[in-house]
This record gives sequence, structure tokens and C-alpha cells, in this order.
Amino acid sequence: MKLIRNLFTCGVLLLLCSAAAMAQSVQTDYDRNFNLANLKTFSFYQQERGPRDPLAASSINDRRIHDALNAQLKANGFTESANPDFQIGYFVSTKTGLDIQDNRYGWFQRRGSLNVEQVTEGTLVVVFVDSATKQEVWRGHATGTINPKNLNEDVNKAVTKLVQKFKKNQLGKN
Repeated sequence: MKLIRNLFTCGVLLLLCSAAAMAQSVQTDYDRNFNLANLKTFSFYQQERGPRDPLAASSINDRRIHDALNAQLKANGFTESANPDFQIGYFVSTKTGLDIQDNRYGWFQRRGSLNVEQVTEGTLVVVFVDSATKQEVWRGHATGTINPKNLNEDVNKAVTKLVQKFKKNQLGKN
């Protein structure tokens, strides 16, 4: 009985770890020779979207990302300006994959089910460019599974994480 309880506990822990792994992943990189703390005001690039760009096909999603970045930066003390310290560009990429869940059990005779679901993974890349030098000084990207039902929430969560990482990078923390 103790063996079954331990196996069950390990299975639950494995399930929780796999659920956490499916959460959004956020990574950043920046020019360590540039003083990010000097960046206080921003504006957005006027971006040309090519025909294969997912944001060209959906001005709603383009506006959703723009508004989320604008709101988060302002909430974190940055000011939008006609003469900004940095300019913001962003783009997205998507790819289709499979989410496979093996719910089978048993050593010799497998019982249970194998669930296969098609999922779309998206990556939001945000780039900050120094207005004076036109050089990229900070880049962040958030990657996660796209759920059309939670798109507003997912975009806001990703942008919040990216801006928080930028603030940490400004303070010299990785």
C-alpha cells in the first residue's frame, strides 16, 4: 500500500511539474555597456508588416500588444514622448505543434488513453532601441501556448513579465 501511495505522489508531482513547464517562458538580453537606467521615455516604431507577419493579418492583435506594452510601461513609471530615449519594436511568430498526454498505465498490458491535441505556440519579441544611436539595447521574448479564449490575459501576462525583466535589467539584475 505504501508503494502505491508513493507512486501516486510521484505521479502528481510529475503532473504539476509538466503543467508548470507549459507556462510562459520569458528571456531577455541587453547591451551591458549601455546604461539602461537612462531610459525613461519611449515611443513606438512605425513598423512595416510583411504579408507573412501574423500581425499584418490581425490589426486587433497588433493593437492588443501595443496597448499592453504602453499600459505596462506607463504603470512602471515610463512616459510616452515625441522625443523619446528609446523606441519600441515588436513582432510575433507562431508554430503548430502537438501536445501528447499519455494517460496509459500498466507494465505489460497498457490501459487508459493517449490524448493528442494540436496546439499553437507563439513567441512575442520586444526590442528597445536607443533613439540617439539607433542601436538595439534590450531584447526580450515570451513564448507560450496560444489559447484564443485567453488571448488578452496571455498577452498582458507576457508583457507584464517582459517589462518586469526590463526593470530588473535596468537595475543591473539578470
